[in-house]
Amino acid sequence: MIIDMHCHLMPGVDDGSKSPEMTAKMIEIAAADGIGGIVCTPHFEAGMKPELLEKRKRSLALTRGLAETICPGMKIFYGNEIFYGDSTVKALESGEAKPLNGTDYILVEFPVYSEYAYIERAIRTLTYAGYRPVIAHIERYEGMTKMNQVQELVRCGAVMQVNASTVTGAMGWGVKHYVLKLMKYGLVDILGTDAHGIQRRRPEMKEALRIVEKKFGADYRKLITEINPRLILKGDSLSGKA
Repeated sequence: MIIDMHCHLMPGVDDGSKSPEMTAKMIEIAAADGIGGIVCTPHFEAGMKPELLEKRKRSLALTRGLAETICPGMKIFYGNEIFYGDSTVKALESGEAKPLNGTDYILVEFPVYSEYAYIERAIRTLTYAGYRPVIAHIERYEGMTKMNQVQELVRCGAVMQVNASTVTGAMGWGVKHYVLKLMKYGLVDILGTDAHGIQRRRPEMKEALRIVEKKFGADYRKLITEINPRLILKGDSLSGKA
């Protein structure tokens, strides 16, 4: 089962889906594209109002109901895309910020202008606190434009997520080339659509998977879209990682 590990599918809770109708259409698009599981990852930032966090419970239930009606068998998982800050660990410990499917894996993002030293300190802080950070869309950060930086963060315990649209060229040829180079050396662990709607940022992966399989083989394609996602959602270690 292909799993989309990063998707803003839930209606009315962040800058993703705007309505139940849009969520329903996104589910249809994903299913038609061969996606069998979706991790709903609404944005989280420390200091969010309790009523918004409560609203997310209702939105998740609604999303799961829509998936069951539209595409029986579609699996819907949950976990925040957490904007890293000084209060991140506290928010995780209090239960305000949610890990991926209740495991110790957390999807974390940074400002695009973040320097490498800042990201490295954050990863070390999170791992020291007992979490396994999954860095969202690693191709976006100015401080992670060199392969040795990615390698060092992997050694620190980070899991690397790339957006499927980057593989197809949405961020330009240079970034696509960089991501494919990382894949060549096995430094990309999972893919996600990072879908936000039904227009430009859609929940589609098929074309990216075709490219990955053509260049690196079916085993690697399966690793980053099926095997690793399944291990993460179970809270198990990835192959070759502690």
